[in-house]
Amino acid sequence: MPLDDGHRVREIILNILHLSPSLQDSSLLLRMNEPDWDYLIRVAGMHRLGPILYDGIVRKNLVQLTPPRVLMALRQATRKHAVRNLALCQELVTVTRLLAGAEIPSIALKGAFLANFTYRTLGLRPMRDLDLLIPKTHAVKAFELLKKHGYRPCYEGLPEAHLDGNKIHLPPLARHNAIPIELHHRLTFPRPGGFTDDYESALWARGVSKRLGNTAIGFPCAEDMLLHLCYHATEGHQFSIGPLALVDLALLVQRHQLDWERILRRASNGWRRYLLAPLYLAKLHLGADIPDWVMEELDVEGDKSQWLESAEYLMFSELDDHMLLNDGMQKILCSKNPLERIAAFGKIVFPTRAAIATHFPARPDSAAAFLYYPRHWRRLLKKKLPSVLSRLLQQPREMEQLAAHKRAFSHWLKADTGD
Repeated sequence: MPLDDGHRVREIILNILHLSPSLQDSSLLLRMNEPDWDYLIRVAGMHRLGPILYDGIVRKNLVQLTPPRVLMALRQATRKHAVRNLALCQELVTVTRLLAGAEIPSIALKGAFLANFTYRTLGLRPMRDLDLLIPKTHAVKAFELLKKHGYRPCYEGLPEAHLDGNKIHLPPLARHNAIPIELHHRLTFPRPGGFTDDYESALWARGVSKRLGNTAIGFPCAEDMLLHLCYHATEGHQFSIGPLALVDLALLVQRHQLDWERILRRASNGWRRYLLAPLYLAKLHLGADIPDWVMEELDVEGDKSQWLESAEYLMFSELDDHMLLNDGMQKILCSKNPLERIAAFGKIVFPTRAAIATHFPARPDSAAAFLYYPRHWRRLLKKKLPSVLSRLLQQPREMEQLAAHKRAFSHWLKADTGD
């Protein structure tokens, strides 16, 4: 279903996710047809909304208005994620103990904290993987330790090559149970002026310890978790993670005592727009209990025309298309400067040695990295190019719109940081 045609379904989804105890307009459900319900199921699967949608339908007494096949699909997703989350938490305990035994500090991020300490039950907040923050000086040691205990990298790149440039985590690792683990050495991308560096360094001092079973697990404090979620949704993913980002924030605000003054002090140091967009949307669409005075402090311009349409478009767009349209592809599709488009194409076809080293076993400072160009080209031709061409041929208008919205939103974010 083209994005322009799914407005009613998106409105229904946001109404079900809203924190209020009842649906604002139950007649919306009566106007849903079979293609609408199919689209709702697809969006739920794409953005991991199945459990929280099913919970909302039950809590708001909407079961009688929902087709049985839809209830079954959402109920099955709920059961699947409950089982998977239990396995992920067991894996988190195992890895935390392993790292602690080697005197490697760790902080568990996002999903593990939210599923265990923010959502009502463990299975309501699906997790794709385990994200752990490791001090940069210990990151490669942690990577090699996990390899020694049966974890295998998901691709060939050297871990050292991910410590510099724009990389914030090492290659994912997984064991036979196929639960990916990402070892982060940063939560934010390095930027000129280092305006996120003090946030990175303070995370460890402000961290909290919570218990899973009889194991102490480190987590960011609630304020740092909110900052991390906002940054991850905007700069990290340009809202490709969908409405789940808003649910995370709305429930975090509802369940945890937050020091808004501390959060606003961070906002004054280049973070304002990272916070404004997701917090405004969480308050607007889900009724998140964010104080009005906080929103006034964040929205100093009072002009949402530069970002709101793009943010809402991005939040419900196709996840696979987001993945295809990286910065280079956005420039190729959207830039009015022919030289910029040519340069972007060249960067994709002829990446730097440092970029090659993140995917192939070559050192970033070695000329041998260039020997991997044929394998890089083969991968482009076999995986990336067919997918891009297929989508451009099938949905050219949607792909161009998505690229334009991603580019516009990214430019708006960076205008506040001076990047």
